[in-house]
Amino acid sequence: MRFFSSASNRSGDEFVLLAPDAVHISRVLRMKKGTAIVVCDDVGYEHDCVLSSVGKDRVVAHIVSSRPYSTEPSVEVTVFAALSKGERFDFLVQKCVEVGASAIVPFLSERCVARPDERDYERKRARFARIALEASKQALRSRPVQVSEIIGFEQAVRIAAGYPASMLLYEHENRRSLSGILRQSDGCGRYAVMTGPEGGFTEEEATFARQNGLEPVSIGPRILRCETAPMAAVCAIMYHTGNYDIGV
Repeated sequence: MRFFSSASNRSGDEFVLLAPDAVHISRVLRMKKGTAIVVCDDVGYEHDCVLSSVGKDRVVAHIVSSRPYSTEPSVEVTVFAALSKGERFDFLVQKCVEVGASAIVPFLSERCVARPDERDYERKRARFARIALEASKQALRSRPVQVSEIIGFEQAVRIAAGYPASMLLYEHENRRSLSGILRQSDGCGRYAVMTGPEGGFTEEEATFARQNGLEPVSIGPRILRCETAPMAAVCAIMYHTGNYDIGV
């Protein structure tokens, strides 16, 4: 079982885990003293540990061995995803985390059906964070993938365009392909992938993206769902950069 903790929670050869992890360990998983777990800190290391003390709200894990992060991709891929309706965004978060995304940034574009108010989005964001955390653990990620606050389309474009390799997945693009931009950006290390809502991007949005440095690209002749397209793009980047090879 894998847990994430700040290095500030380490004292010597021990990590002190408090709520909610302590509650999960003691009350949900009912782990006992001597159980082996992995604790990943926020400074680049994961630690094999054995529980030395298990309380209802406080757990102490003794470090047996430590090593640098071993499961994180060698490249950073941030997914800028238009907010979609119902469980589609839940699926998007879960699967993008599993296949290797480094961060997820939700935004609102013209054709977004889901337009939550501030209070409703805070509830959604809390759910997205839980999904990302559980997916990070399930996929043996070395750090939890963060889901940011919701932003507007124009702000998302400007942030994404600042990455060394950035792309807007656009179904009407017929000049540039994802594979082409990946070949062109070999060795850049940081990628931004921007994907649209259920109805895709408008022509005006694609034009705005291009004018502001974000290149529209095609990912092939088939139309993918809004929750499938970003996962497919992240997979392509991971494959192209060797992150699906054995021993990475």
